[in-house]
Amino acid sequence: MKTNPNFIIFILALGYMIDFFDLTIFAVVRIPVLISLGVPEHEYLKVSSLMFNSQALGVVVGGVLSGIWGDKFGRMSAVRLGILVYSIAIILNTFVTSVPMFAFMRFIAGVGLAGEFAASITLLSEILDTKERGRASGIIYSSGVIGGMLAAFIGTFFAWKTLFIVGGIAGLILLIVRISVADSIIFQNLKNKQHIARGSLKLLLLNKNSLRKLIAFLLSIIPFWFMAFFVNFAPEVAKSVGIKETINQGLSLAIYFIGSFFGAYFFPYLAKLTASRKKSIFSALFIMLLAITLFSLGNLLTIQLYYTILLLIGLASGYSGIFMVFAAESFGTNQRNIASSVISNLARCSLIVMNAFVPWMAGQFHQIWVGLVLSATIIFTLGVIALFSLKETSYKSLDFHEGEAS
Repeated sequence: MKTNPNFIIFILALGYMIDFFDLTIFAVVRIPVLISLGVPEHEYLKVSSLMFNSQALGVVVGGVLSGIWGDKFGRMSAVRLGILVYSIAIILNTFVTSVPMFAFMRFIAGVGLAGEFAASITLLSEILDTKERGRASGIIYSSGVIGGMLAAFIGTFFAWKTLFIVGGIAGLILLIVRISVADSIIFQNLKNKQHIARGSLKLLLLNKNSLRKLIAFLLSIIPFWFMAFFVNFAPEVAKSVGIKETINQGLSLAIYFIGSFFGAYFFPYLAKLTASRKKSIFSALFIMLLAITLFSLGNLLTIQLYYTILLLIGLASGYSGIFMVFAAESFGTNQRNIASSVISNLARCSLIVMNAFVPWMAGQFHQIWVGLVLSATIIFTLGVIALFSLKETSYKSLDFHEGEAS
C-alpha cells in the first residue's frame, strides 16, 4: 500500500476535481438535458429545481453514510466506495429517458459524491504535519475549482451524454489507482481499540461537546454557500441593484472561480503565517461582508465593479479548504470523518434555504441592496459568534478520540 503523502495528495486532488466537475456540469448542460427528456419550456424551472433538490438530498444522505463508513472502515474505503457509486450513477444517467429516473440518478450521484471532500481532508489531516495541512487543503480545493472551470468551459462544446460518460469512466479509472492508497496510522491504530465507538451519529448528536462544535462549524461555513447565491444568480442580482448592462453568467462564474483558486492558497498561507485557523477564517468572512456592502454604492455601481465584487466573493470563498482542516482537527479520530462530512454536506444544502431567504429579504425593502446587506450581516454575525466559541487547533495532535454520549 502506498503511503507517500505527495502521491496521496495528487490522487485525492484528482478525485475532488471530478467531484466539482459533476456538480458544475449539470448546471452547464441543464437545458440540453431537459430538451432530451422532452420537458416543455414552461416547466424548465420546476424540473430543474427537482433535479437540483434531488442531488442536494443525495448529498445529505451520502454525507452521513460516507462519514459513518469512513470512521468505521477507513477514510480511503469511504472515498473508494463514493467514487464507485458516483461513476456508475452518472454513466447510467445517460440511458434514462424520464424525468423521475433522471432525478433518481442525480440523487444516487449525490450520495456518491458527498463524502469525497470531507474524507480527503480528514485523511490528509491525519497523515501530514500540522504545518503542511493547510497547503494540502489548498491543493485539494483548488483542484475542485479547476474541475468547475473545465465543466464551465467544455460544457458548451460537447453533448451532455458524452460529458457524463467521460466523467464516469474517469471516476472508475481513479478508483483503480486509489486501491493502492493506505489509511493513516492514527486511524489504523484506533481500529484495534474495539471499546471505542467509531462513526456514531448518536455520539455526534448526544454528546454535548460534539454537538456544540458541530453547530458552531455549520454556522461558520454557511456564509460560503450564502455567497454562492450571488454567483448563481449574478444577472438577476445585478439587475435588481440597478445595473443596466447585461451581466454574463459564464463570465461571472469564471471570475468567481479565479478568485476561489487564489483564495484556496491565500487563506492556508495566512493561517500558517498567523499560526491560527480562526484568524484566517475571520479574514475570509470580513472580505465577504465587505464585498456585499459594496452593493450600497447605488448609482456608482458599475458592471466592472460588480465583477470585482464577484472576484472578492470568489477569493473569500477559498477559505473552504482550511476551514475543513480546522473542522477535522477539532474532532477525535473516532468521529472525525462523520463530523467533517456532516458539516460539509449539511452546509451545502443550506444553498436551498439561501435561494429562498435572500430574495425574500431583498424584497422587504424599497432599495434592494438594503435587504442584501442586512441578510449578509445576519449570516456573518452568526458565523463570527460561532467561530469565537471554537478552540484554536494549530499545532494540535490529532491522536485523540471523542468521549461517550451523555
